[in-house]
Amino acid sequence: MARALLNLEPVVTLVLFSALAVAFGVVVYVLVGRLQAAQRKLHAEKFRGITLERQSVSLRRQVDQIEADQRSLIRFLKDFPHAAHELHKERRVRRIPGLLLAFVHRTLEPGGVLVLVRRRAVDADPSREHRLVVAAAAPKGSAVALGAEITLGHGPIGFAAEVQRVMDRRDFESQPPEVRAALKSQSFSGFVPDIVAPMVSGEETLGAIAVRGLKRHAVDPKDILRVIAQTGALALVSLERLTEMTATANVDGLTHAFNKRFVMQRLAEEIRRAQDENRSLAVFLFDIDHFKHYNDRNGHVAGDQVLRQLSRLVQENVRQDSLFGRFGGEEFVLILPGADKEKGLAAAENLRRLIAEHPFEFAADQPLGRVSVSGGVAACPDDATESSGLLRSADEALYAAKHAGRNRVLASVARYLGAEAQEPVEPVDFQVSDEPEAPSLLRGEEAATRRLERDTHDPDETTPLGSIRAVK
Repeated sequence: MARALLNLEPVVTLVLFSALAVAFGVVVYVLVGRLQAAQRKLHAEKFRGITLERQSVSLRRQVDQIEADQRSLIRFLKDFPHAAHELHKERRVRRIPGLLLAFVHRTLEPGGVLVLVRRRAVDADPSREHRLVVAAAAPKGSAVALGAEITLGHGPIGFAAEVQRVMDRRDFESQPPEVRAALKSQSFSGFVPDIVAPMVSGEETLGAIAVRGLKRHAVDPKDILRVIAQTGALALVSLERLTEMTATANVDGLTHAFNKRFVMQRLAEEIRRAQDENRSLAVFLFDIDHFKHYNDRNGHVAGDQVLRQLSRLVQENVRQDSLFGRFGGEEFVLILPGADKEKGLAAAENLRRLIAEHPFEFAADQPLGRVSVSGGVAACPDDATESSGLLRSADEALYAAKHAGRNRVLASVARYLGAEAQEPVEPVDFQVSDEPEAPSLLRGEEAATRRLERDTHDPDETTPLGSIRAVK
């Protein structure tokens, strides 16, 4: 028995050690598993921390962008009433594009802005109404110059204006390949717009606003630019309607130029504005040469037609901020705000040449072989600082032009106060006429006494305003 027990002892020991080995292996396995699980958990926590940090950075960026867009939107909402008020109170069409450009720049802060307006059709160039002209641009020194034109349907700007849709680059890129190729080839050089918003009233395109170099916005800048463009269109339409209503009372019925009453009122206002802003103003006073001869030979119906054609010709060839009016009979006046005497002379000479070259009916039967005008130019403050003195100076130069041979423009030269014996300075001939000169110009006291005595005749009558004149 004892021997049997001794024989079993090694077996028990082996079993015990085997059990211990198995137990140890199990413990090691469990420990390794737990260690690996802990490592995985630690790795997961690290990954989650990195992910959370990235998410936190992304969220911070989104919050910053939202706050920036919110500030931009608040700035737009605060600025909109003021900008709309400025646009709708403006009475000069030429200033509206500049106001729109400033509004866009304050709101969207783009790298570049163009404001374009639609040309008006004229008899000499009916296709003008199919073109947009750059009326305002930013920044200064932009690749696209003021006055640059693009045809409706050409380039991204012309295309968006023609289809009357607010469009961005994705919209342009979604067009058919042939359209995309045409848009690229016909666009302004150096200006690729991010967004184009047409200014539309009813079914008519009045202009367009184009921007490039936009910052990233959560709020769609297309919506903001759409509102600005619509506001600009409303301002243009309102001003046009106001102008039409005002014109009913202030326009001469025959020639559709402003009447004498309105011209005198505006001349006084423009002189005050020129003095307040320390800038110059020029006046061009002119009348038709030998107009009585034309009426006597061809009849008053033909004479009225000449007056209408001449008025239209002048209005189609002067700046929009100029003021053109009929003073009575065959006499007209052109007010040029901001122009000094030299620029006034250049504008006057251009009109004289256009009128002399125009094929008026029966023009060959006139004494000069054409329908022509003679005129005088005076400037504020060089010649006078009030309307009556300015017109008197221009009228004296007009008389001198008549005596110098007609079909010419003369400038009045400022007189200097001094001795009573000093003669008035002789007007200067700006243009060398093709016609032979008369023997002499008005000089001295003769020029001083030949001043226009304005009467109160209705401007629609054909009776000359200066009925005391001996020279026509």
